[in-house]
Amino acid sequence: MVDVSSRSLQVRLLILVFLAFIPALGIFWYANREFRNLQLEAKEDELIRRAEAVATEYQRLITEGELFLGTLSEFDEVRSTRFPTCTEHLARVLQHTDHFTFISVIGMDGYLACGSLTPESALFLGDRAYYVRAMSRQVFSVGEFSLGRVTGKPVLGMALPMGTEGMSAPILATSLDLNVLAIRPLGGTLPEGYTFSVLDPNKRVLVRLPQTGDFSLADSVGAIAGPEFPGPPEGGDAVIVTGTDFDGIERLFAVAELGSATGGTEGYLAIGRTRITLMQEVDEIVRLQLRFLAVGGVVLLALAWALGHFWLARCPPGAEEGEGAG
Repeated sequence: MVDVSSRSLQVRLLILVFLAFIPALGIFWYANREFRNLQLEAKEDELIRRAEAVATEYQRLITEGELFLGTLSEFDEVRSTRFPTCTEHLARVLQHTDHFTFISVIGMDGYLACGSLTPESALFLGDRAYYVRAMSRQVFSVGEFSLGRVTGKPVLGMALPMGTEGMSAPILATSLDLNVLAIRPLGGTLPEGYTFSVLDPNKRVLVRLPQTGDFSLADSVGAIAGPEFPGPPEGGDAVIVTGTDFDGIERLFAVAELGSATGGTEGYLAIGRTRITLMQEVDEIVRLQLRFLAVGGVVLLALAWALGHFWLARCPPGAEEGEGAG
């Protein structure tokens, strides 16, 4: 039977362990607050990385478009612009690409000479920025974000003169499907809880995802974003800003410009998430840390109780005094 002094010693040992645990608890709570801030910064950095990945893919696709047009321009079937040879050739080529929507040869009068798709009537493309720039500069040129006149899709036009240096000639052009930007860099699908928007410098919406559910009534491709939606970023780096999305919900956005290698800026993109969603993910990580702390504290107290009991069993109070009396 353990006497009162033994129990008292065991209790004092537990109190000592608990008191020693309190400073560690305070340090943990401070570190936990800092850890929460770091986790929030990590989530913001993740948004920025996604936006930068899209901007990088955009530049890569433009470079690919220039090489694509340069290769096509070497074929006699294309340079001749003869119907139906040219049209059939371009149609077959288009079947092997998923990010270009239309391939065309535009005559010096600005009208479509031949294309991968055949419109019902004569199609004038001489007012398109990519055509005007390519014709005036006689070099590969990039146009502006627009809705394709043949396909109706949000596109970026690219054009390459087919003449030799110093000689005017028809323009070979193609249109990059801007919807591809929301697919390739993001792993094929937009993650749940994210919004993705591509806009021109005037904040006209060209691409918007998701297109279903709560967003279908609020989003409209071709509309102008409101003043509370983030505008183009200042400078070339992606930034984090807060703004009100098209559905009226406040979100945290990673905003990055979309510019070509020629130095121009055709528009920008915005990837958004609600701050509540971000904080919920951060809190889940923090709660996991707290569970580890609670388990550690219980284990520590149990060990202290067991060790105290073991110590008292081997060295009961008064044992040494009894031996001295004998």
